[in-house]
Amino acid sequence: MARTIEVFTAGCPLCDEAVQRVRNAVAQCGCTVITRTPDSPEAQQYGIRAVPAIVVDQQLVFTGVPTQEQANALLSR
Repeated sequence: MARTIEVFTAGCPLCDEAVQRVRNAVAQCGCTVITRTPDSPEAQQYGIRAVPAIVVDQQLVFTGVPTQEQANALLSR
């Protein structure tokens, strides 16, 4: 079953790096990756207080820029 992964970003280089690592981690799984802003309704719903932040199936799983290994471990199942 394909998961939905949301990455909350502010458009900064670190956020862009986080998005790229998430996309690399899920490239083979068919997951949907959505980027959102920290002022979106979803950010309020999930309690996002810092970016970048990674949400999987409506659950906050990581805040900050993950290493590629961390992203792989969190997202490739």
